[in-house]
Formats: sequence, C-alpha cells, structure tokens
Amino acid sequence: MRTTLDEWEILQAVVQLGGFASAAKQLNRSQSTISYAIARLQEHLGIRFFEIKGRRAHLTEIGRVLLADAESHLAGFHQLEQRARSLASGGESEVRLSVDSVYPNERLFAALAEFTLRYPYVQPKLRQSPFLSADTEFSVHNAQLCITGLLSSEFFSKAILTIRMIAVAHRDHPLHAVTHKINRSDLMQHILVSIEGTASGTLKHQPRVPAQRVLQVSSIEAAIDGVRCGIGFGWLPAHRIESDLARRELLPLHLPAGGKREVRLNLVCKDFSSMGREVKVLADLLGFHQEAEEV
Repeated sequence: MRTTLDEWEILQAVVQLGGFASAAKQLNRSQSTISYAIARLQEHLGIRFFEIKGRRAHLTEIGRVLLADAESHLAGFHQLEQRARSLASGGESEVRLSVDSVYPNERLFAALAEFTLRYPYVQPKLRQSPFLSADTEFSVHNAQLCITGLLSSEFFSKAILTIRMIAVAHRDHPLHAVTHKINRSDLMQHILVSIEGTASGTLKHQPRVPAQRVLQVSSIEAAIDGVRCGIGFGWLPAHRIESDLARRELLPLHLPAGGKREVRLNLVCKDFSSMGREVKVLADLLGFHQEAEEV
C-alpha cells in the first residue's frame, strides 16, 4: 500500500480543523510535516486534494469523495483499536441479553442505543420471547443478563418494572353488550387470546379459567392483533395499546375482579460481582440500580 493511515488521518484533520496550522497544533506536529504528508498523499494517488480560492485552500470534488470513503475506514480502524485495548484489559467482545417480550421496546432499545454509543466495539446480542426462564437463558442460550417475570432462587435478581395488563376486547365484541357485570360464564362463551411461551422446557401461558376456549399465540404482537380483529378478548400490556384505548378501538372489559393484572419483571444475572464492566453498564441502563417503576 503506497498511502499510509497516518497520511489519511492528517488529511482528515486539515479538513475538519480548517487548515494546516490548526491540524499541526491539534496533532502536535510541525506545519511542514503536515504539508509534506499531504504532498506525499497527492503524489501517490496522482490527484490534488486542495485548490486555492482567494487566500484559502478548499477541498476539491475528488478530494471530498475520497475523504468521505476514507473516513469510514478510519472510524473502523479506530474502533478496532478500541476493541483491542478493551479485550487486552479484560473487556467483553459481546454482551448477551435475553428479554421477556412484554418489556417495553422503547425502553429496551433506548438502553441498547446508549450502550452502543458508549461501547461501539462491543456486539450486543438480544433474544426476546414471552415467559423467559433465567435458568434456560443462562444454561442454554448463554445469556449474561435476563429480564423475566419468572423468579429463580439460584440467581441474583432485582425488580425493575411492573407491567399493567388490562382485559380488553374490540369495541364491537359481544362482551361489551352484556348489561350486567361480566362473570366467568360470560367469558367462557367467547375465545380468550392467550400469550404462551416455553420456560425451562415447560409450556407457560397466561392465567385462565378451566374449560375456557383459547386461541394461543406466541407473541405480544399476535395477541394484540387477534384482539384488534375481534377474534376474542385478552389481557394485554397497557403500554402497548394506549393508542387503541385512546381511539376506543379497544375497550376495557368491566369485570367484577381481575380486569387488571400485573407482571413484575426482574433483571437477573448469574453473579453480579463477576460481571464485566460492559455488562454492568448495560444492567445500569436497564434500571438495575433504580427504583422499580410501573407502566
């Protein structure tokens, strides 16, 4: 390779800082060294990066295109250096997180976005599913952190969030035409859209009465869509159906008891004291050291 990484970094500094003198000061080099590096880069490539307009040097169109390409490579190389330094000091190359799908996506991805800004060289790996079991996630999927509503006495856990589940049906559903307080007999005449999942090899599902007609689905989204279409009623996360409730497309069922349920989510780790610094930061971003909230 005839050009060097140092020459491209010098070119980037000259353009970003607005001149050779500013680049020399920032890089702690002499101005003649900066000028020589740019001259060698131009000579190797057979192009000119700058043209004089008035008393100032301006980047040529070819220079602008090539510098834009070079900057992505420079950023990648700097990230590689950061990753190497982190691994050399015992840092993580990836962080593996398993999350119960009832956990709000906006919170989850905001935490992951902040984490990737702080650690761009660490690869986050996410697994989402209803009724996650920390035992299975740690032993089978090799997770380092797990957000779940199922507690395990083996691992350290911290309550971080309580999810409100509301019994709802489409506004045209027959249950809304019942004039008395809806009872178990009324519910059993209609289909319950129920979320199910597998935890530790065992099928888990939402609470239901015996002999209830059930449509089992494996995701929150499918349950919401099923209730929206009028197939049946169901207990859905309040934060996921706020707009449906505001538009009165979905309406709460007037049950004498049990119309609202709560799912308490916990952030679980195998051993907090042995977690790497990147894993601890992600745990903090997910609310490990904050008071539990309700949504």
